Amino acid sequence: RCHCSSSFSSCSPNSVMLSLTSPNMAYIPIVSLYTILVVLSLFAAVGVGVWLWGNFLDRNEHDPARIRAVMFLMLSVTTVWELGIHAAGLTRGYTAWVSLFVAFWGGLDALLRFPAAHDLESLFCVKHFALLMLKTLAYAVGMAGFRAHLAAFLTVFVYTWAMPVLYAMALPMDPCEQVLRNDANDVDITVRVWRLMVNRHERRNCYVKCRGWWYRSLADASEKSILIRYVLCVTSPEHRRFYTKKVRSV
Repeated sequence: RCHCSSSFSSCSPNSVMLSLTSPNMAYIPIVSLYTILVVLSLFAAVGVGVWLWGNFLDRNEHDPARIRAVMFLMLSVTTVWELGIHAAGLTRGYTAWVSLFVAFWGGLDALLRFPAAHDLESLFCVKHFALLMLKTLAYAVGMAGFRAHLAAFLTVFVYTWAMPVLYAMALPMDPCEQVLRNDANDVDITVRVWRLMVNRHERRNCYVKCRGWWYRSLADASEKSILIRYVLCVTSPEHRRFYTKKVRSV
């Protein structure tokens, strides 16, 4: 900084130029411009995502299983992203645990109960709002250098609060479809886990359902890919016998 005894004109030109071109003075407008670009990019991404999601829902309005599968994929991708930025050193240790906790008790619980609808005053909605606030606060104070990693925080913030909007958009318009096949499954995921721990019949039912889902998924994939069908025939005698009988019948 220039120290003048009488007037500004007595300051040396070199010192004035150094003060005007100081990196600290340019840092604030650069950061502001960077923040604006990040925010605009995220808003554009959200707009495009909502439009694509709406088109997908229009084509699969009466297929809740497929909608649930896509939301499972989105939850998995966002969770992997959060673990990735933690592994890269952008967040502190406890944020990863908060992310996993919110993904399990929040996102996974909601998807297991989809397409059942719940009132805004219900314990379901209150719990999820509290979990969203917890996750937002954890990332707000848990970024390892908030200003340096502002883009990562804004990304997490935007999709954290956008996911409930996509979930609400996915709920069926017809109230008759806003129910599960078995109302007994419309319970908190902690209750489900407790039932699996203490009830052997529940564990057996869960195993049968998971096995059936796995075989149906493999069958669908094999119908769309010759390579997957070949791998299944090589690794699984049951699938090999099934496709052999199918070819003979044709």
